[in-house]
Amino acid sequence: MLFFIIILFTALVVLLTILFINKYHRRFIIKNSVSLNKLEELNNDTVFCDITSFNEMHAYDNQKMYDGISCLDYLTYQLQFKKRDVLQQIEKAKRNSVLFAKYNTSVNEISEFGIFSAPVGLLNVKKLKSIEKKLFDKKVLRPTTSFCIKISLYLNTINGRTYAEKAETFNSCEIEDIINRLNYKYLGYYKDKSIWNSICNVERGKVSNKMRFSIYKRDGYRCCICGRSGAFDDLEIDHIKPIAKGGKSTYDNLQTLCHRCNQLKGDTYEKSLDDFFQ
Repeated sequence: MLFFIIILFTALVVLLTILFINKYHRRFIIKNSVSLNKLEELNNDTVFCDITSFNEMHAYDNQKMYDGISCLDYLTYQLQFKKRDVLQQIEKAKRNSVLFAKYNTSVNEISEFGIFSAPVGLLNVKKLKSIEKKLFDKKVLRPTTSFCIKISLYLNTINGRTYAEKAETFNSCEIEDIINRLNYKYLGYYKDKSIWNSICNVERGKVSNKMRFSIYKRDGYRCCICGRSGAFDDLEIDHIKPIAKGGKSTYDNLQTLCHRCNQLKGDTYEKSLDDFFQ
């Protein structure tokens, strides 16, 4: 038993000695390393842009909506409202990339290890260089030099449990291409059909099962045109102002229709007085 205690005590002493020696070497390097001091000055003189993330996540509780909406559709829809901010982040990333190339050149010029402003004395030179290199690598700045957006879509049960998911990451070139096509409009309409289809898909997908049943309940489980009541498989949710004509998936723009009335109504829309003041 005494033998094991002695071995344990010896091991502890050796470990503490190693830690003390490493700590002493580290202090010497931080205070006297020429390369570390130059890197510190370079870091203080170099200012990179902070890049804001625009990653998006969304969950659906309807299998049909989930299957019909792609990550590209969802990104296109969101870029309608965020394209200016996103373009700013892309520009920042480009500036970071140019500045980082110059920064790396300067870092390579000063990364000469083993040169100190004070005598090394009895310290282990090999250990000094090894620790110095690790400290130097740790202090090198690593900014964000590229911009991308990750879209993650989930399919949940009505109580929130996820049982399917899909994700896709889009780089800055792909994002800029979408924004350029979003900017191509005439009289308020998108000229690119794929852009318009993506926006309509996502807008339609906002009608969740939870929202659908809430609309049914509000309308008394009856068709708002003919008054017919029916089972859920016969009742449908209709956009009063169709999505194709700029309608949104909001409670005030949704109504309960039976399948027959919904088919007859189609994309027809009678403007109300409120529309003329919008």
